[in-house]
Amino acid sequence: MAQVVFAPKTEDFCNPAEGIITSSCGERENPLLEKTEFHNGLDIAMAEGTEVAAVKSGVVTKIRESDTYGLVLEYETNDGFRVQYAHLQKTLVKEGEKVRQGQAVAKSGNTGLSTGPHLHYSLWKDGILLDPMEYVDLPYTAEVTAEYAARGEDLE
Repeated sequence: MAQVVFAPKTEDFCNPAEGIITSSCGERENPLLEKTEFHNGLDIAMAEGTEVAAVKSGVVTKIRESDTYGLVLEYETNDGFRVQYAHLQKTLVKEGEKVRQGQAVAKSGNTGLSTGPHLHYSLWKDGILLDPMEYVDLPYTAEVTAEYAARGEDLE
């Protein structure tokens, strides 16, 4: 089973977009496959076409299409975090392009296996998956609170 690190917030990140967190990082019930599986990021519900910002400055490393994640953008921050955004409608940057914190890099979408318009946000440091919840300041649903509680974790 995959492991998620729940590190204290020590870095300066901005929110990737405005929205409501509807699914947590970790074990959860997959709403499409109706089975429990590991979810490697946060799902943030928002209107399709909402601008998605770089959470930190860095360089775009990959833009690709995935059957599962739809249109995906990945970038490496200047201090070594790897950021992945998925289910995008379109990207606003190219591979190799430098991005600034807060810069619009994509528009949210509903591509790949998706239950509705949202942003899937994953975060790694030194190859270790981090829980992005530690690095955002966004509202979340009661279902997200229940997902963390079921794993014995506290959101406070």
